[in-house]
Amino acid sequence: MPYSTQAGKAWIERLAKRLIKKCQDNSILDVGAGSGTYSDLLRSKLPGTEFTALEVWEPYLSEFHLENKYNAILHIDVRQFTPDTTYGITLLGNVLEYMSKEEAVEVYRKLVAASHFVILSIPLIQHPQDPSRDNPDEKQQKNDWSHEEVLATFDNLVLHRQENELGVYIGVNPQLHSLQEVIEANKPSIAVYGIYKDEEEVIERFFNSVQTADEIVLCDTGSTDHTNQIINQFKKDHPHVNLKVCSICVSPWRFDDARNTALALINPDIDICISLDMTEYLMDNWQEHLIDQWEFGYTKYSHRYKTILPGEDYLEDWHQQIHIRTGYTWKLPIHEILEYNKQENVKKLPDFWVYQKPVHDKVHVNYLPLLEQSVKERKDVWQSWSSLASEYLLIGKPEAALQALDIALTLNNSDKAYLYQQKYLVYKAQDQTDVALLNLNNAIIHKPDRRELYFEKALYLHQLGRNIEAYFTFQECKKLTNKVTDYHYNPAAWNQEFDQWSTKLLELAKKEGIHFE
Repeated sequence: MPYSTQAGKAWIERLAKRLIKKCQDNSILDVGAGSGTYSDLLRSKLPGTEFTALEVWEPYLSEFHLENKYNAILHIDVRQFTPDTTYGITLLGNVLEYMSKEEAVEVYRKLVAASHFVILSIPLIQHPQDPSRDNPDEKQQKNDWSHEEVLATFDNLVLHRQENELGVYIGVNPQLHSLQEVIEANKPSIAVYGIYKDEEEVIERFFNSVQTADEIVLCDTGSTDHTNQIINQFKKDHPHVNLKVCSICVSPWRFDDARNTALALINPDIDICISLDMTEYLMDNWQEHLIDQWEFGYTKYSHRYKTILPGEDYLEDWHQQIHIRTGYTWKLPIHEILEYNKQENVKKLPDFWVYQKPVHDKVHVNYLPLLEQSVKERKDVWQSWSSLASEYLLIGKPEAALQALDIALTLNNSDKAYLYQQKYLVYKAQDQTDVALLNLNNAIIHKPDRRELYFEKALYLHQLGRNIEAYFTFQECKKLTNKVTDYHYNPAAWNQEFDQWSTKLLELAKKEGIHFE
């Protein structure tokens, strides 16, 4: 077949670009060039590399204009081919199934000896195939290769990957390179990127955490404090750190445009990108852990996230700030979401942690116009409606807040308990007691196992002077002992303050006439 499946091509491209840099002979031999698929895949990305096509079926040479795709063309059967030079990489793409096993072994060994590396791809399922375009050399002789048989048959295979029906293998010439060189070439490269403005309080902690990344890209969106002086001093003190800093102007301001600018500045050959704000930092030994967990083919990684609160309290959740370099775009002007242009493949990393320690004395910024724009662009993101409602309530627009929350509640993936609790807060602020309690009860219905909601209800009943009801609500609250430190978490429902309320509500209930045996 002059054409070949796309399976394995991205992995081949990635490794070919890395392995060719290790070769004194900057050349690639494409065995069974066919339509020139590998030239189309690699030649524009490897300027200066000599590409040679080896093709036995003469009609392909003119039909696919191989003279325009390769520096040299060898019109010969690879089984009769005797290399008179050393190639950097030899590509054996879907070739060996057209010969006997004995011939395949002989060809492979011959080409390994004449190359630095061999990249071999071969179908791993029985898939009988008739010759294409009357090409007699495309009659399969062995179409039952298995992964295990490939590994047992061909020497010095270091890496391998299976995609759909295809197996791809990297062979190394042990006279020229060690197996470890290939393994090192396959290690993922990692970039950290982000945007910043006036982060002098946290920027040093950020650098201490991420400085071992292969690349760091930061975009300044208008700092007026000492952040840039700190960055310049860090660059002087750490010349080995690959740090790129750019000042950008985004007008009208949108967080997604700023993040996308930083992402676009990352080297296209980077494997993994980590998006961080300056108030965030990574766990110890994060790089080793991520390299160990990385698998080619995953597009995004879901990881643990901890927000450190004043005192000893914290919140924990799952976030997805780790992704591959290409195909992702940040969307929405605020509270951005990361979207992929193809089918996502997400891997969970239960032991990888990103930490956030916010600066709590920062002045609140009014992001109402950005939130209003967000819900215009995407009406299906409940978090945007929730944040918009909070802003409306803050500026004294309770009706607008309730409208936003009602829209959020219609969305299938929304957190109904959180949204009903927000509605409770709106009605509470308007002194609409009965409706406030109704919405708080709705929140409890949706999350009956959370102590925080019962605790809030008990305190509200106490504020209303209904202490006996508050006491019995508090007793229900005490039965819930499963502490979950997500965004529903309220430290007061678990710490010493909780115990103090237990005593206080009991005394107040007694004063209102409750009696215990």
